[in-house]
Amino acid sequence: MASYPPADVTGQTIGLFQYCQVNGQRFKRKRGTEKWTPVQPESQETGSQQQPFVLSLVLQRQAPGEPKHWSLFVARENEPGMVYQVKGDAQCMSYQPSTKPRRIADSDSFLNMYELATLTDETAAIVKQVAEQEPPPRAETRRDVKENCQGWTVRVLEKLVAHGIMPSSKLQMAKFMVEAV
Repeated sequence: MASYPPADVTGQTIGLFQYCQVNGQRFKRKRGTEKWTPVQPESQETGSQQQPFVLSLVLQRQAPGEPKHWSLFVARENEPGMVYQVKGDAQCMSYQPSTKPRRIADSDSFLNMYELATLTDETAAIVKQVAEQEPPPRAETRRDVKENCQGWTVRVLEKLVAHGIMPSSKLQMAKFMVEAV
């Protein structure tokens, strides 16, 4: 495929994607990957159909020695989206979703994002509802702490698998990444 750009080409970065143009054809790729894919020209896209929502697991940097912060992010590709998360000390965390759409990949603490599922408007609403209803981690004493934001996120993902919203393979991937509390 002579029209494909070589892997070392850089382009404009927007959110999680890089874009470039070769011989009049636009290409995109996820940041940090090598394979470019062609972008369909706007005139060929159906303007009445919006892109689906994507559910992603977001990892963010915390203070040195602390485990990564995890949250769930629901957004259309390259658009701001809603963040569902618990925050605070692991002994007494609270549910703190975003109050308005955010561009989480632009955060200074952003590390990585893993795509978990494609969502419809209806399943995006279920993700929000499940996150709102999942109790944040709590413990009587510091020694009793068993989980943090990562454990809460895994519990939400378990319920989303039970609802048929995402594959169990993505849940297993997340469980494999959980760090010690």
